[in-house]
Amino acid sequence: MNDFVRLLGLFRPYRKAALGAIGAMVGVAFFTAVVAYLFGPLFDQVLTPENKTVVQAELAKDPTAQKVAQIFGTPAEGKTPVIKFLDDSLASLLSAIGVSEKNRAVLLPLVLLAAFAGKNFFAFLAEYRFNAVGLAFVKGLRGRVYSRLLEQSGAFHAKFPSGDLISRVTGDVDRIQSLFGTDLADLVQSLATLVFLSILVVSRSPQLTFVALVVAPAIVAPVLLIAKKLRTYSKAGRERMGDLTGVLSETLRGNRVVQAYGAEAYEASRFDALNEKTFRLLKKAAGVMALSSPLVETASVTAFLVLLTYAGTQIGAGRLTLGEFVSFGVGLVMMYQPFKRATRTNLALQQALASARRIFEALDAPIDVVDREGARPMPPFAREIRFSGISFSYPGRGEVIKNVTLCVPKGTVTALAGPSGGGKSTLAALVPRFMDVTAGNIAIDGVDVRDLTLASLRGSLGIVTQDVVLFDDSIRRNVAYGNVSYSDEKVWEALRAANADDFVRALPGGLDARIGEFGSQLSGGQRQRLAIARAILRDPPILILDEATSALDTQSERAVQEALERLMAGRTTLVIAHRLSTIRRADQIVVLAAGEIVEQGRHQELIACGGLYKKLHDLQGEDLTA
Repeated sequence: MNDFVRLLGLFRPYRKAALGAIGAMVGVAFFTAVVAYLFGPLFDQVLTPENKTVVQAELAKDPTAQKVAQIFGTPAEGKTPVIKFLDDSLASLLSAIGVSEKNRAVLLPLVLLAAFAGKNFFAFLAEYRFNAVGLAFVKGLRGRVYSRLLEQSGAFHAKFPSGDLISRVTGDVDRIQSLFGTDLADLVQSLATLVFLSILVVSRSPQLTFVALVVAPAIVAPVLLIAKKLRTYSKAGRERMGDLTGVLSETLRGNRVVQAYGAEAYEASRFDALNEKTFRLLKKAAGVMALSSPLVETASVTAFLVLLTYAGTQIGAGRLTLGEFVSFGVGLVMMYQPFKRATRTNLALQQALASARRIFEALDAPIDVVDREGARPMPPFAREIRFSGISFSYPGRGEVIKNVTLCVPKGTVTALAGPSGGGKSTLAALVPRFMDVTAGNIAIDGVDVRDLTLASLRGSLGIVTQDVVLFDDSIRRNVAYGNVSYSDEKVWEALRAANADDFVRALPGGLDARIGEFGSQLSGGQRQRLAIARAILRDPPILILDEATSALDTQSERAVQEALERLMAGRTTLVIAHRLSTIRRADQIVVLAAGEIVEQGRHQELIACGGLYKKLHDLQGEDLTA
């Protein structure tokens, strides 16, 4: 419930608009009760005026009515204050619009139609306003969660899979929107309608209300029984459908592997088994659904016949008119849907609170990497990057980097080599503070990077990541990412330096060509070259090239490598390359294994040492070092 209170707190800026929607809902409830009431006069005064009897006199003598009068204050003529008020108001309205015996049959139905119109007008207003409020609330909440996720460190994103975070921003937030845009609106609307209709039906006939309460379990019990069964089968069916979707997604995406290993028959049998289980569960659910309507209808008709029998005796005894019974029945029927929606809201609330917990987990997760108090902008890079006894570990895991000490002088190329999992990419990621060291420090020109503002530190770096990240946007915006003020000439220069200008010119639209999600419309080499062009365009003093040429063919790699060497001249560069041929000219090569520096020196020096680097070099095993 604390999560619900917190959600209401976030909802506070929208409370004025919500109050307007609630006011419209009260209007719906009022006109709904008026519609149910008007069926009484319509039947008594238009359809069966000759059947009006001495009902009020008989009702005043009824012992039960006298007991109810203690609560409702039934006047002497047998009418409750509510019915008397409605009758007097209707009489005044009919008199004001000139209703007479001659035109009553025309004008009274028009009054009922006007009440329906009023109900529907307020229904539109209430639904539109509440949905608008819910959408505005969710828009703000989704933006808040997204901004928070963008600020999180690499350690946070390593802990939470991207699919889970996407689910929180989309699915969980949508469920909150459903709660505030639909479910709570239904609850408020239903409760208001139930209150007005309850007052009407009790005021119409306390005795009939009592009988209705006695026979109600005959209708409710089958509904609850069917709902329980249906919920069980539906839940199991959704779970099996999820399994089915998983198998379908795996085999379609991995169809080449399936075909290469001749596993078509195996995958087909696996799919058929899950498909059969899903079919059986959904068939049972369909059986329950098919049974529900006849069962509920039979119970409802039985209960109605009991109610009708009692009402017939009351009408025959002159204690009730046909119109009053019809008005009572209409009010009772109108209570069904609001009651159903109100009881269903609890389930929606529990689901929304579960989603709220997941959202608040994302909002409340501490941001590990932030500007320290007093952090200052990074001055122009002058001397060195120094790693002093640094260590790093992800929460709940062992150390990934262990007591690494390293100096990277300005203008030099430092290559990080070693087997997979050695810590190369992690070490490089600590420089821009994607994560913070857990021991030791990294200093640029003697200043701890944690004492520099994140914006200025990262603004001094150019990064090409191992997993190329491109966006579903134009070539221009991808290359000039983060600073769209670059001229087209500068963008073309960067593309030429990355050996990418030829294929970009061949694309329809050139710089304005969209490349699809993650650059899906480009080849792997083309995507890599665009990422390199992005780093070239930024022209930073410090470069981090993580697998910068790993996705290029031999011809493109040679051209891009030459461009990178020209770019790296006079700049400080960290290169992470699994193919040792790309780092032979590095000023120093640092070999990492299990998070520790095991060798350090130039290419020829490390070859002469005959250690791990020499073994990797001799094997020429990109698969072993990747």
